[in-house]
Amino acid sequence: MDNHPLYNSRIIRTYVEYLQRNYPDIATEPILALAGMTASEVRDGAHWFTQNQVDRFYKRAELETGNPNIAREAGRFSASAEGLGAAKQYTLGLLNLTSIYLLMGKLYPLLSRGADVQAKKIKFNKVEIIVTPKSGVDEKPYQCDNRIGFFEAIAEFLHKEPAKVEHPSCFHKGDTRCHYVVTWERSPAHRWKQVRNYAFLIGMTASLALFFLLHFNAWGLFVLIAGFLTVSFAFGCQHIEKKELIHTLKTQGDAAKDLLEETNIRYNHAIFVQEIGQAISSVLDIDALIKTVVRIMEKRLDFDRGMIMTPDKQKARLIYRGGYGYESEMEEVLRTTGFHLDNPRSRGAAVEAFKKQKPFLVNDIAEIEKDLSERSRAFVRQMRTQSFICVPILYEHESLGLIIVDNIRSKRSFTTSDMNLLMSVASQAAISMANAISFQKLQASEEKYRTILESIEEGYFEVDLSGNLTFFNDSVCKILGYAHGELRNMNNREYTDADTAAKMFGIFNEIFRTGRPATIMDYQIVRKDGGKRALEISAYLMTDQEGKPIGFRGVVRDVTEKKEAEEMRRAKLAAEAASIAKSRFLANMSHEIRTPLNGIIGMTEVAMMTEMDNHQRNI
Repeated sequence: MDNHPLYNSRIIRTYVEYLQRNYPDIATEPILALAGMTASEVRDGAHWFTQNQVDRFYKRAELETGNPNIAREAGRFSASAEGLGAAKQYTLGLLNLTSIYLLMGKLYPLLSRGADVQAKKIKFNKVEIIVTPKSGVDEKPYQCDNRIGFFEAIAEFLHKEPAKVEHPSCFHKGDTRCHYVVTWERSPAHRWKQVRNYAFLIGMTASLALFFLLHFNAWGLFVLIAGFLTVSFAFGCQHIEKKELIHTLKTQGDAAKDLLEETNIRYNHAIFVQEIGQAISSVLDIDALIKTVVRIMEKRLDFDRGMIMTPDKQKARLIYRGGYGYESEMEEVLRTTGFHLDNPRSRGAAVEAFKKQKPFLVNDIAEIEKDLSERSRAFVRQMRTQSFICVPILYEHESLGLIIVDNIRSKRSFTTSDMNLLMSVASQAAISMANAISFQKLQASEEKYRTILESIEEGYFEVDLSGNLTFFNDSVCKILGYAHGELRNMNNREYTDADTAAKMFGIFNEIFRTGRPATIMDYQIVRKDGGKRALEISAYLMTDQEGKPIGFRGVVRDVTEKKEAEEMRRAKLAAEAASIAKSRFLANMSHEIRTPLNGIIGMTEVAMMTEMDNHQRNI
């Protein structure tokens, strides 16, 4: 379980604060970096570290300080460290050391998930605590020392003196568990209470006994002195008890203030995520989407300024799309300034976050100033940015934009929880932005195809399974002679006769049954003006995503003129054929008549050449 989150960041925070107070010459940032930690993660009370990270941090801290007891001392330091936050508030709320130690089984998991803890009362100021590391957890001896220091420090929550911790058995020395016996001194108020009670008891007893032995005046003086001493002890006890209570309440009040602030922040964060999800789920316009996100960020988040940037159409520059908290002059600068995505020398955090698709959290701009280009440094100075978070808006491995927040007035440092919150918002915004982009593309595509449909001469139509027109272009209106509004939802039976309607029903029923398209060559319709037209239709079955038939679509052509021209052509061909036949008949008849006449004429000429009398010649 070396790579499972087991230890709360508050533990490391007490180490860091201990080092900063007792070893100010040692820089904690390199130690954190070596352990794979960041300052923002350490400040985040909701963050947890792995065994491997904690081990590396401790080894480096021990090496840098040269102090082998640093773990126990850091545990002791936790009594004064602010890093315990809500855990300390919960502990102080019990206002009784015995109760605090007995509830260690519930308190300890606020800091560590690596062990089970049980506690048992032995005396009014003595408890036994059993700690058993969980299976698979490779706990180290220094963590046992840190635990001892922590148990010692708990007594300092309410008393000035630490508790005494005995450690008769240890898991790291071969035992099955770690056994601690914790003893603490009585508080001054408790001791003064005992003195007051004993003084009252002794005074009362002595007064009763001396009543029969002393003279009345002497006895009265004794009672007066005894009463005065008892009352003095009572007032002293009350004063010390009140002083301790004031100290406890002051400490508890500071912790309560921190807890209330933390609770308020978490509440606003939860409401923020809810409002963002509800507000942008149905927004399909990117400008409206960005305005909505920015408005809710300003209302719910405790960041001084925030903005959203998106790439231009060429994806060459990041441009400002909306923000809050900026002065009008600065907002104008943002509108006229773009971060170049196509320039290899651009090394700003915004460009890096967009290109590398990873978030950036910077609590001190000086940490990264040397890595920025001169132009980026000038821009940061102009914006007066001291710390910022930059989160990419990602959808299916594509960067759609950036969410950037920064603080210029608030001194609160950013935490990993802040960055995670913005990343969750960026994820929701990415989905909505992708939907908006898809919707815009769909609208553009619809407009494109609508333009194409309206520009073609053929009619395009869609009908439901009942034959009612659901979509059509202007050419269909021209063919049928109806206006667009009149034709919508009109049934095919309204512009065909009964025979044609029955014929069309059979054809479309066959398309529905087989799923195969069909071409109808001679479809007769009746226009609004009563004129009849001949149409040619190519029809197809329409189905939904599950393959269920939902209607028909098709292309219709007016072939009335074509049909009339074809009939005229056929009539012309028929007439030409008849003329040719007539000519052939006359030629044949002429030939048949001319052949015998040629014989007769020839014989006549031969006869005329012979000797004939007048009678024969006349014949």
